Amino acid sequence: MKRFLILWIVFLSGAIFSFQLARAEENIPKMLSIGTHPSGTFVFTQGAAAAKVITDHAKIRATVKPMSGPVAWFPYMDRGEVDLGILNMWDAEKGYLGESMYGKLSNEKGFSIRLICPTITNKIGMVVIKDSSIKNIPDLKGKRVAGNYPTPSLQLQAEALLANGNLSWEDIVAVTVNNPGQDTSMLMAGRADCTGSTALGQPQIEELNTKKGARFLPLDPSPEATARMRKFFPGFMAKVKPGPGATGIQEEQFLWGYDMYLIAGSKLSDEAAYLITKALWENHKELEAIHKNLVEWESKRFVSKLATIPYHPGAVRFYKEKGVWDTEMENLQKSLLNKK
Repeated sequence: MKRFLILWIVFLSGAIFSFQLARAEENIPKMLSIGTHPSGTFVFTQGAAAAKVITDHAKIRATVKPMSGPVAWFPYMDRGEVDLGILNMWDAEKGYLGESMYGKLSNEKGFSIRLICPTITNKIGMVVIKDSSIKNIPDLKGKRVAGNYPTPSLQLQAEALLANGNLSWEDIVAVTVNNPGQDTSMLMAGRADCTGSTALGQPQIEELNTKKGARFLPLDPSPEATARMRKFFPGFMAKVKPGPGATGIQEEQFLWGYDMYLIAGSKLSDEAAYLITKALWENHKELEAIHKNLVEWESKRFVSKLATIPYHPGAVRFYKEKGVWDTEMENLQKSLLNKK
């Protein structure tokens, strides 16, 4: 009788484990999509890099869906038609809370999004043709600047960059663009004198540099100029030097830095979020092979005490297993969840 009972317990435990394993596998999609900015932007590059690592190591086929930014793909994510997305910390926070233009877009509810991990520090500036007479931000007064972006964060970035030189949108001639990255095309075609907000490492800068030469305008790192910028967009001064991945930088100078995020819709299962986080954590060194500037996307950045939206439960489970999720992070998570 005792032997029979032991065998029955072993059988039952195996059956329960098999059932749980089957349930878990059911919750792991075979395919998922990643929302990004248009092809040619550095946001797209980050999405493509994530897709490759996820496909290779999480065994989930990931594809990139380039759109005009989160303003376009947030609604798809809420419906479960876009699974992951790359965006900046400002768009993430405003989208989560339903603030700025995301209020109307989400019926004042905000979008149900969760953080997987920060990616890199994005470094932005304004770009001119290499031999342009424009040497710094104040020189842009009265010049044609490509902007009026459809994504609010990009427009605020452009206004922050102008504010560095004590200029406003009224001091320049605005050239409207339809999507991120089109400002570089406007510059190449001679329809603008400067881009509004351009990321270091953006593939389109390589094309511009090959055809006409590209040069980032230096920022004034003074406390006064920095304070003017933060009135428009959060961030910090980031020193950059000439070298691989720094096309458009002729000498050491400052650009504006801020965190980028890989996020997920809350409809993504905990099992899938766990596997995605694990794949990126364990294989982040492969990201640098895709683009030099992705060397910063490393595991020590994954858990951030400056997070502006709550983490996905599946990611949290992985971070707890790694021992990097502490009481401070638990309190931050609760605080962010309580904001809604």
